[in-house]
Amino acid sequence: MSQSMTDDLSYLRDLAESGQNAPLLGGRFLAWWGGLAAIAYVCHYVIASGTLGFGPEAYMWLWTAFGVLGFGGFKIMQMTFPSSKPGASSAGNKISATVWMAGGMVLFSFFAGVIIRSIMQGQASIGFLWSVPFVLGVYGMCQLTAGLLGKSRILMLAGWGAIASSGVAALFAGSNLIWLVGAVVAAATVFLPGILLMRQEPSEIV
Repeated sequence: MSQSMTDDLSYLRDLAESGQNAPLLGGRFLAWWGGLAAIAYVCHYVIASGTLGFGPEAYMWLWTAFGVLGFGGFKIMQMTFPSSKPGASSAGNKISATVWMAGGMVLFSFFAGVIIRSIMQGQASIGFLWSVPFVLGVYGMCQLTAGLLGKSRILMLAGWGAIASSGVAALFAGSNLIWLVGAVVAAATVFLPGILLMRQEPSEIV
């Protein structure tokens, strides 16, 4: 057997072993974004339903706060993340982080386009009405992919649940109830799995 083939096989073996049984360590990030999204969706419902008498300008304050708190908290967690956690450099964790980064970029691009369109036409774009099914679909694909590659049954179930809920949310498009659907699904398929993954994380290596 040639040296190059031996090196290739060795590389593939090391890649497979690096992700074998390695715990997924992104639970804190899932819990943060999932919990924040659920709260934001409930607040959006309260504004849309007129329960507390807030005007349309409240939407801007709500989602601006969501962005600032979300990214601020995310960066703080990134900077304070313990690099000594076992499995931090595994293939499963690296792929999971990449998948969610791609999902985040998709959502950023989508909402940037919707916001620009709203400014151009002087009123809220119809894209906002369909954002919940779209967001849940992205959640589902990211959770399912990370779960399959990281061998996490929790994430696989969460992924399938979010994907199925995308269609359910579409049934409520145009109704204020769609925001409550989004809140429930974000809590059940992102926040809760994040908490469960955190409970399974190993201790730091001292």
